Order: sequence, then structure tokens, then C-alpha cells
Amino acid sequence: MEERLYAADLDEFVKERTAAAKELRGRGERGEAAAVAKLSKPSVAAWVVNRLARDQAKATAALLDAGARLRDVQLGAGSASDLRAAGEAQESALRALMRAAERIAGGRGSATPATLDRVRETLHAAALDADLAGQVRRGVLVREQRAVGFPMGLAIPEERRRPAPPTPKLKPKAASARKAAAPEKRRDEVGEKRRERAAAAAQKAADALAAAEEALAEAQEELAEAEARAKDARRLAERAEKAHAKAANDAEQALERLRDLER
Repeated sequence: MEERLYAADLDEFVKERTAAAKELRGRGERGEAAAVAKLSKPSVAAWVVNRLARDQAKATAALLDAGARLRDVQLGAGSASDLRAAGEAQESALRALMRAAERIAGGRGSATPATLDRVRETLHAAALDADLAGQVRRGVLVREQRAVGFPMGLAIPEERRRPAPPTPKLKPKAASARKAAAPEKRRDEVGEKRRERAAAAAQKAADALAAAEEALAEAQEELAEAEARAKDARRLAERAEKAHAKAANDAEQALERLRDLER
């Protein structure tokens, strides 16, 4: 049921979710109905990734498999050429998917640079993270994701690390320059923290926007249903009025005939 819902058109998600929950309740599956009713509407970028998983299944699998190979090379201490080949395979698969993503997003007027960047970042993250890759393969992603290094502390194995070069002794002038650079480093750290806070605030705003869009879609759906019910009620009232008028006319004519007979 979950995969069927996330395969729906984005604008139809709320309607499909409501219908699915109603169907489950009608079958007496109230627990499943409650779970379905709580499913979140995907963001535009997540929806594009879900569509890629279905419309471009082979290309999506190629990217995720390339990411898995890259992780294996990292963990298995493969050669530099192995690492390069795995990285190039991943990038090639990502480029192919992004061309398809642009077409899908463009089909609904959402092919903005910001949306496509979120799609790219999400696909890159899925290539690095096995758990996220599972969600992408199933096409049930709800929010876009960001790639933050390698998952689970994955790093270059010890065997491939180059020894750090010895630290040269600084001459007096170099030592002074290093001291002068310390405030600049602190400013960079402050700027980085500000950027992190700004990114967190932007993500929070994006989540709030997605929630507001979902609430708006639900309200619009309820309004449409209410308008449809009101339209049906108006039609029934019009038919009832016509039937009443005809009955009144028939009754008047019957009375006239009765009076004529009694004269």
C-alpha cells in the first residue's frame, strides 16, 4: 500500500491516501488504515527520486550498485585505480539519472536549480548510505537527504593512508604569520557555524513549507468534496421543486375536474 501511494502523482497523493485509508477501514483493517493516514506527502525532490526509482529502475540500480562498490573498495583497501574506477562509475550513473530527473521535474514545472540540486544531493547520499538506498529502491522517500561524508565512520583504510610529512620548523617570520592567521581561522570557524545554523534553519523552513503544502492540499480536497456535495444537494432540491410544482399543478387540475363534475 505504501509503495502504491508513493507511486501516485504528487498532486494526487492526499486524495489517494484518503481513499486508501477509507478502503482499509471498510475492510476492517483499522490499524493499517491509521498507519496509511499518517503517511507524509513527499517533498518535490523526494517525489522525483521516487519516480526515478520506478521509471528509471535500471539506471537507479546502477547508481546504488556503484555506490555499494565504492564502499566495498573503501572498506577492502582496494588500490587507487579501483577507487578511481568505482568513483567514476558512480558519477557516470549519477549524471545519467540527473538527465532523467530534469525531464521528470520539468513535466510538472518543478525543474528549478534548487529542486534539481536537492535531487542530486539525495541520490549522492543514497549511493553512500545502504539504508537510504533501500528506501530509494522501493520508491518511498519522503524528504530529500544530504550526503555527509561516508556513513558509519567510513574512511580511507589505514593501509592506503600516506604518512603525514614532518612539520617543518618555522622561522621567526613564519611563526609570526602563523599567529596572525589564528584570528582568520577563528573567523572561518565562526562563519562555518553560521552557515550550519543557516542550513538548519533553511531545512526547518523547507519542512514547514512541505507540511503547509500538505495541509493546504488536504483543505482543498475537503473543500472540493464539500462543493461536490453542495452541488448534488442543489440538483436534488431543484428536482424536488419541479416535482412539487408538477404535483401541485396536477392536484389543481384534478380539483377543477371534480368541481366541473359536481356542477
